[in-house]
Amino acid sequence: MNGHRQGSRSLTSANVFGLGYDIAALDMSMDMHMFGFMYAPSDQLTFMGMVNFVENSMNMLHKPGQMHMGGGMDMGGGMDMGGGMDMHHHGGKMSHRSSGIGDISIGGLYRFYNEKNQRAHLNLSVVLPSAGVEEREHGMLLPYGMQLGSGTWDLKPGITWLGQSGSFSYGAQVMATVRLEDKNDAGYALGDRLDTTAWLARELMDGLSASVRLSYTKSDPIEGHFHNAHNHNSPTFLQANYGGDFLESGIGLNWQFKKGALKGHRFAIEGIFPLDQDTNGVGMDRDYTVIAGWQFAF
Repeated sequence: MNGHRQGSRSLTSANVFGLGYDIAALDMSMDMHMFGFMYAPSDQLTFMGMVNFVENSMNMLHKPGQMHMGGGMDMGGGMDMGGGMDMHHHGGKMSHRSSGIGDISIGGLYRFYNEKNQRAHLNLSVVLPSAGVEEREHGMLLPYGMQLGSGTWDLKPGITWLGQSGSFSYGAQVMATVRLEDKNDAGYALGDRLDTTAWLARELMDGLSASVRLSYTKSDPIEGHFHNAHNHNSPTFLQANYGGDFLESGIGLNWQFKKGALKGHRFAIEGIFPLDQDTNGVGMDRDYTVIAGWQFAF
């Protein structure tokens, strides 16, 4: 992600300061390493589990000018800490980092249709509250977006449709994320989310295919509130600044090895780029996503 936007309009750091904030995010990156296992006891049913390791980093910029020490600090329970002292500074950059185990999910796929090169599956997963949601740096809580997962029990129902026609394959998927709890151990809950995507792929040569994809995500803002002391001087600390509507496109390559020492292995890479963004409040401006994966079937 690269800076902020308000709705469909990108913002400069000066724009963010003009909205009354003292700190603006310059950029943020998230690296997620996902490890999954799938087992199919029958042709219709597949069980799966996944765990991920998350690494977040954010660079931020202080507003030049007067800074009021102690102001804008929420002590939890809706109580603000006033008083303090005033001082002058010339702005400056700072950075935050967090890392650790993210959300763990378990679930399955059930194939309920398989006719004339068409297949359809029902998806259902449960997300366990395994991620840290009170990550700190220098004793202070990090922003909501720097936490490692939801920290709530979540349900992810969905449906996937796949088709094949000659050298072309295609499909679509609708997946929802429903938070089953009003708040996590830190006092808040991420918003519900709906993800829809459709794709088309063409085989370029035996085992190698290229794909294009279009996806739409709708995400609600965060509900609840950190119950421990935290700042309110940056958009990333306010719940209403999370979520929104996002339309993105993707292009990828997929290698499937059908013989030799790598038989059963599949490698894939995809780049995803935003087409349209409409954030809730002053959210982060998405830049790009790269997904690379390795899969082995036996």
